[in-house]
Amino acid sequence: MGPGLIGGSLLRALRERNPEVSLSAWARRPESVEELRSYPGLVDEASSDLNEAVAGAELVVLAMPTCHMGAVVSGIERFDPIDGQTVIVTDVGSVKGPVVREVGPLVLARGGRFLGSHPMAGSEKKGLRHAEPDLFEGAAVILTPEEPGDPGEQQLTRFWCGLGGVVTSLPASRHDELVAGISHLPHLAAAALVRSVLSWEPGAAALSGGGFRDTTRVAGGPEEMWADILTDNREAVMLRLAALVEELEIWRSALESFDREALRDLLGEARRLRATLPPSV
Repeated sequence: MGPGLIGGSLLRALRERNPEVSLSAWARRPESVEELRSYPGLVDEASSDLNEAVAGAELVVLAMPTCHMGAVVSGIERFDPIDGQTVIVTDVGSVKGPVVREVGPLVLARGGRFLGSHPMAGSEKKGLRHAEPDLFEGAAVILTPEEPGDPGEQQLTRFWCGLGGVVTSLPASRHDELVAGISHLPHLAAAALVRSVLSWEPGAAALSGGGFRDTTRVAGGPEEMWADILTDNREAVMLRLAALVEELEIWRSALESFDREALRDLLGEARRLRATLPPSV
């Protein structure tokens, strides 16, 4: 449900890997519904009617900004699959605490079971036209079951593994703490770096090389979505931001004192820590 970059990539990945599966997509705007229909064979049904889109579904994926998920689920009368099994509802949001608190009870009241997902995949681009069927290949996917042994966990693990994901389960609160550091803070830092350099000297943009471009790539992401993410996870982001400010003070102190050895040690430690990252896919 939702034909943006992540939702569109899910549809493309599912269609390529499981061509026999029936895929239904929902979009709020009629022009988005028409865009979905313009891709031959991508979906079996595309609709702006929520209840029509989820009718008979075994799995519903909320692929939209987290601030809209509650309203969308509220517009669904009931999750009622054809075979009578409980419908699993998941999402692809970057923050889990607010979603679990708001969306979980709404799904339960409509006969479904909610279990959050977060594929650590995407790009600074947006929209269905940029969707990639291999977007989730090798990507970490974090599930956030509310209780150990959630019966939907195995189903979602199979779902994401079938798309190439590498699945881990964490409590929602722990998820939000970790992604504040590995996803949300990097976006904030990239945006701050762009502002601090290019607002000071716009002409520097024409001279920039790969280092500046690579470091700031994520700052090209949609500001509406990232304002929601940073706000929804503000407490965890603020903690990581405070730690970053402390770290930057250490570097400034080394520069002020002309301490070449300290800078070498800091750079060496950073290089060694970065080497612990898994290879990119």
